[in-house]
Formats: sequence, C-alpha cells, structure tokens
Amino acid sequence: MRNIKCLLLILIALTSYSKSQAQSPKIKFGMPGIYPEGVTFNSKNKLFYVGSVTTGTIGTVDMNGIYKPIYQDSLLKSTYGLKMDPNQNLLWACVSDANYSKYSEPSTRKKIGRLIAIDLKSGKKVKDIDLASQYEGKHFINDIAFDLQGNIYATDSFSPVVYKIDKDGKPSVFTKSENFESIDIGLNGIAFNKDGYLIVNNNSQGALYKIDLKSPDNVTRIKIKNLFPGADGMLFDNTGNLVLVQNKGVDKVHQLSSTDGWQTAELKASTSAEDRYQQPSTATMSGEQVYVLNSKMNELSDPIKRPSKDFTIQLVEFKPAK
Repeated sequence: MRNIKCLLLILIALTSYSKSQAQSPKIKFGMPGIYPEGVTFNSKNKLFYVGSVTTGTIGTVDMNGIYKPIYQDSLLKSTYGLKMDPNQNLLWACVSDANYSKYSEPSTRKKIGRLIAIDLKSGKKVKDIDLASQYEGKHFINDIAFDLQGNIYATDSFSPVVYKIDKDGKPSVFTKSENFESIDIGLNGIAFNKDGYLIVNNNSQGALYKIDLKSPDNVTRIKIKNLFPGADGMLFDNTGNLVLVQNKGVDKVHQLSSTDGWQTAELKASTSAEDRYQQPSTATMSGEQVYVLNSKMNELSDPIKRPSKDFTIQLVEFKPAK
C-alpha cells in the first residue's frame, strides 16, 4: 500500500511539473523557408497575415494553421512589419532589402524602403510609397503604427529617422534623433498611444523612447531599470500596457506599465523560459489575447542550418515579474 501511495505522489508531482513546464499554445503552419517577420490579425475574417524576409510573399494563416499566399512579387525583396488598416480594408507592409532576400541585388540591397498597401477584397496592391527618397542613407523600413487621424509612422532601422505618411499618402521625415542611431539595427518597433505620442525602441541599445506627436523633435528616453537589447515589435494592449517582443537570445515577451505618461516605466510581467520562443519578432492581438510570431530568423545566419519547414504563431501567457 505504501508503495502504491508513493507511486501516486510521484505521478502527481510529475504531472504538475509537466504542466508548469508546458509551452503556451501554438498555431503551426508549414511553408518551407519563408521566414516570416511581420504578423497582424484581421478581426473581420479571423485570419493572421504574415510576410517573408526571404521572398517577400504575404500570406494568411487561419486558426488551424492553414497557410495560403495572397500576394507575391519578387520586387518586394523582403516584407517586414505588417499592420491592418480596418477603416479601408487594407493590409500595409514594410518593404526593404535588408539582408536575407533571395531576390537581393546590389542595386537594391540596403537601398530600397517602401510601404505598400494590399486591398484585401481584390488582392491587388493599391498603394506603393517610397520612403527611401525622403532621407539620404541606408534603409530598412521595419515597422509601422497608425494614429487616430489615419496618419502612418514608420521606423527605419538603418537611418535615425521616423517617417510620417499622412492620410493623403504624402511621405515626409517626421523626426530625426541621434538617439535612433546604431552601427547595426537601430529603430525597430513602434507603437501609438492615444494620449498623443509614439513609443519606439532602439534594437541595439535596448532603450525605449517617447516621441510627442505635437512636438516631434521632443524625443525623450523612457526611464526604466531594464534594458531590452534585441527589442523588436511592440503594441499597446487593451489595458494600456506596452507589449514588447525581445529576441537576440533572450527570446521573451514583456509587459510594461507606466503611471506618468511614459516618462518612466516598469516591467510588469514577462513570459517564462519554458515557452521556448524561437527568435520572436512581432506581436498582434486577437480580442484580448496577444500572439507572437516565432520568426526563426537566427537560422538564416547559420550557413550549415537547413531551412525550417514550418513556423509558429504563439499565444502569450505572461507571468508577474519578480
């Protein structure tokens, strides 16, 4: 009897341990070698949209993991940040030739920087905005955010600027700052706050900056105890917390909060190591839930690594920061 009780206790302990070590749920989709970096969710048709840094192809992923390409053009080189414009039923995509495209060529590598819009009803490209012409230098258009008036703001990871595209489609340099500079990847993620400012991160520094929309030259570093080298996609969730994706070996997702309009911030929660994210890049929301794309892009720097055949969109489950 004693042996049976001991066995039961061991089984209960192992079950509890297994549950505590389990990864958060994933949506697995197969498309060998596409290496998606951007993801966004369309609440109208319940589909995720993902891009590709190797081919530029844009496709959909449903909740069952079925992938379907919807737009392909080798001139895109690579697609990065994606965002839905629900008012116009458009899907916006950042287009650049930063490093990994199989269509890369000397005339485009680190030189092109575009923002395109795909009409989801027709599947056709209806807008194509050249941002590289707005600022001299290397270019890598990485992520975008919308304000309440329909203006779009885009980060450039190879130049220290944030671009603005007004609701009529006219591009300009919105702000420039030495805070955005880097010898590698500079600006990356960007998020709009309804109180009238943008939050951007510098991927190499791991720092966060606040940009006042009314005074865009007013760029201030957010005071926080933590640094987030490898900071990538960001968004504000439905409770006003900032969700930040971090890769470069850390491979976690964080939830930050502020009580003073993002002059300062604190780490509120993070995902656990047991979730085993694989070079997470960008995040999106489905209702109250946050999902993050596992890009696996670190594999592209390994010459002996065989291309992955599948990728995942993973549900984020935060645990309070200690």
